[in-house]
Parts: sequence; C-alpha cells; structure tokens
Amino acid sequence: MDYTFFVDESGQSGIKKIGGAGNKGASPYMTLGGVLVPNTHKSNILSELNKLIDIYGKKDLHCSRLNHNQICRFARVVALEKVKLFGVISHKATLGTYRTEIKDSDKKYYNKCAQYLLERLAHFLELNNIEETQVSIVFEDGNYDYSALKSLIRSCRRKPMNPASKRLVRINPNSISSKMKEEEPLLQVSDLVAHALYRCVDDSPSTYGIQETRYVDELRCKFFSEPETQKIVGYGLFPVHRLSQIKASKEVETFLEQLKSY
Repeated sequence: MDYTFFVDESGQSGIKKIGGAGNKGASPYMTLGGVLVPNTHKSNILSELNKLIDIYGKKDLHCSRLNHNQICRFARVVALEKVKLFGVISHKATLGTYRTEIKDSDKKYYNKCAQYLLERLAHFLELNNIEETQVSIVFEDGNYDYSALKSLIRSCRRKPMNPASKRLVRINPNSISSKMKEEEPLLQVSDLVAHALYRCVDDSPSTYGIQETRYVDELRCKFFSEPETQKIVGYGLFPVHRLSQIKASKEVETFLEQLKSY
C-alpha cells in the first residue's frame, strides 16, 4: 500500500522578532501538523470534506475561517477516517543559542521543526514496516526553502546524530514536494491538526487566557501512539524538546502528558 503524508503549520515561523506580553512580532509558538493517508482512501476523505464545505457554506475548510463548532465537527469527521496524525509544538523561547547559529533564519527554523515531524513519521513507518518508496510527502507551500529541507534530511540520513534521526532512512528526500491548498485539498486536514495543536498553547490576547484542548481531544484516537500504553507525547506528538519546555499552562501540560489515543 502507498501513502501520502500531508503537512501544514500554524503560527508564524519568524524568530527575529517574537511577539508576546504586549510586544508586536511573530507568534511565540509554531506548530506543525502531519496526516498520513493511504492513497486508496483519499477519495473517501475528500468526499467527506466536500460534504462539510457544503454544510458550512464555505469555499474551503481553513480553520482560521471556521467557528468553534465547525472545527469540532470537522475534527469528528476526520476522527472517523483512515488516517494517522502527527504533530510538533515549538516554543521559540527555547531556541537559545540555536537562533544565533542559524542567524535568525525563519526558513532554517521551519526546516528543523519539519525534521522533528518527519522523525515522528519515520518512527511509525519503522514500527509498521513501511518503506520509504511507499510514502510521498506534501508540504503546504508557505514560501519556505524545501530544497534546503531535502538537503537537511539527506545530511541526517548520512550522519544521524541520535536515534530519532537514524530513523530518517525511512524518509526519501526526493519524495518531498510542496503544493498550495487549492492544488491539494487534503492539506485542509493537516491544517486542522496544526490548528488544533496551536490552540492548545496560544496565549495571545484574543484567547482571553483560555487555551483550547477540545480539538486535540476530538482527534486523539488518530494520533500515532506508543503501542502498549497508547501515550501520544513522544510518539505522534513532539513538544520541542520536552513537554515542560513549551511552557504550556499547567492544565494544558497535564492534558498533553496524560493524552492517550483511546
């Protein structure tokens, strides 16, 4: 069986000037959402997405243009489909000297987060004996440097620095491409995953101090998880570099720590 892995982000990738506490700048967080879809199931999912579009009276399912109940319904529909979900949550305050090393490059920061996401996917592929030739990878085209991302993955494959990067032998850099959502409507699902994760940690003034875990809770059954315990953090979900570092509220940290896929 062949698969396609769709990737989208939520929040901005900018790291030169980061907002927060009344300061203007890029979002303090960025999240990536990934969705692995069997190619034989694509048409089924598209049919369900189109039904929602008709019900909502929208031209697409971009979460920034949906209300709370519409996103919840969207998540419930996805939770019934044959997909596997993955995600990364990055809090930019943890970048430390890495920011200097990459000279505040938002593109290098984005690619590093993409590497972490692809390592999650590679772990799943390894456990399920899925070869690199069976998976195509499609990023939502956000004006990033996808050629550099491919080079980064090649470098990790040649000289892996840790067990997670060793698994990238399951990721073929040549399988990576980018498309606009208008070209590839299944990117709407990865937009949902990225948005759901971002809303868990978003502490901007518009949230009035309320971080939203409902969307992730609706999707939990589809996240890659530890086979025995079903725990999601450390498997399908990677908070960079550990859960305490994303500085989520205590309520959200506990929610994620206890999150299981059943």
